[in-house]
Amino acid sequence: MSAGVATSDPRATDAAAVVLDAGGNAVDAAVTATFVLYVVEPQSCGVAGDAFAFVAGPALVPMAYDGSGALPRALTAERLAADGLEGVPPRGGRTATVPGAVHLLQTVLAHHGTLAWAEAIGPALALARDGFEVRPSLAGAARRAAAEIGGDPVLGRLYVPEGSPVAEGSVVRNPALADCLATIAREGAAVMYRGALAGALVRTVQDDGGYLNGDDLAAHETVEAAAEHVTFRGTEVWEFPLPTQGPAVLHALQALESGSALGGEIDWSAVLDATRAGMVASGFDPAAMGPRATPAKGDTTYLAVVDHSGMAVSLITSVFGDFGSHLGVPELGGPVHNRATTLRMLHRAPAPGKPPHTTIPALVTAGDGAPQLCLGVAGGIMQPQTQVQVLIRVLCEDLALQAAIDAPRFKICFGGGVALEPGHPLVAALPAALQKDPGPEGFGNAQAVGWRHGILDAGADPRRSGFARLLP
Repeated sequence: MSAGVATSDPRATDAAAVVLDAGGNAVDAAVTATFVLYVVEPQSCGVAGDAFAFVAGPALVPMAYDGSGALPRALTAERLAADGLEGVPPRGGRTATVPGAVHLLQTVLAHHGTLAWAEAIGPALALARDGFEVRPSLAGAARRAAAEIGGDPVLGRLYVPEGSPVAEGSVVRNPALADCLATIAREGAAVMYRGALAGALVRTVQDDGGYLNGDDLAAHETVEAAAEHVTFRGTEVWEFPLPTQGPAVLHALQALESGSALGGEIDWSAVLDATRAGMVASGFDPAAMGPRATPAKGDTTYLAVVDHSGMAVSLITSVFGDFGSHLGVPELGGPVHNRATTLRMLHRAPAPGKPPHTTIPALVTAGDGAPQLCLGVAGGIMQPQTQVQVLIRVLCEDLALQAAIDAPRFKICFGGGVALEPGHPLVAALPAALQKDPGPEGFGNAQAVGWRHGILDAGADPRRSGFARLLP
């Protein structure tokens, strides 16, 4: 049986392929690739971010692992008001929540993997220590964020050295991240929650006025989420529940499945309406996201892996905004995420528990329960919108995965307006949407691996220079 990998960076894809070629399974490959992405895509993900993952197989019921962290217990509306704030700011220590990504990676590897923890971290550690070449996605993010991160003693030195953002083709070495990864490899994920790295994270956040403390970190655990699914075109589409955007996808697909929009030629106006309604129903209404939303730039990365036995992993991980909080932690060699700013984006007050999450990996299973497709998207509120559109291209129009990912998309933007990519079927009805700026998230960046007519297929989004590989 063939295997496949799709990520947003060829170095992560290649690292996963090496693991699969050596006999490792999909979880081994996914964890290895994710750590590589923590080095080469610091604008999008890192050890101080969050993650969600589906793990499934021919004899394994889909398992949904929630590696997101809670809001700090001290982050309350009263505390914000006492600090002279109307709400969570866009960046800085006050935006930090508990980072759950590393704990999730260790959990899924322990439950389903075969590779040693330190061995999975090894390729990433080498890249951080020896250096890696800057690709367009990092160069672009550094250029956009230069004015904001240039003065940070961690992020500025790495990505805006001597006042100039790193350029494509330049080399970045991150010895602090290499040391951090070596510590995690040696001591396990617990060091991020109860050990030296936890203490360093809390000190940096609190020195910047943030609310995260050691008790918040110590209470964290990866949990198995109650994944939800709907029947669509003879398959089961699985998503994470609230507070993620997963229900938006399911709501839209369920409405389309029961209607007439997918019979014969696709009624893309109906698809647009169903997608909008799904987002509203799940609490992520773009029209309600006004000036305070300050949408993030370049957040999130997604990867899909299917191994030679048919085991599948659909994993998404994020620091939310570009370079997260813009607050670098010296001992981590990178930023802590700014996940609390989803409250700002959705105009919600802090409440105990986890904040809303834009990040949603998807899984499609066949009638016999076996994995059929792993799909995910980077791009904030574009994530459910792209998932719906790619699923229709694949399951209704029968496009190959790369063609489905390449196909032009619509976007319901902040404020509710619609933007279109050239060539979209809705151009005739909404010509002005071609000139609409989709915002810094763009039209999303998708990766996918799955079976088409019994043959494994893979695709990666050229919008972010993604890279997919099939292995015999």
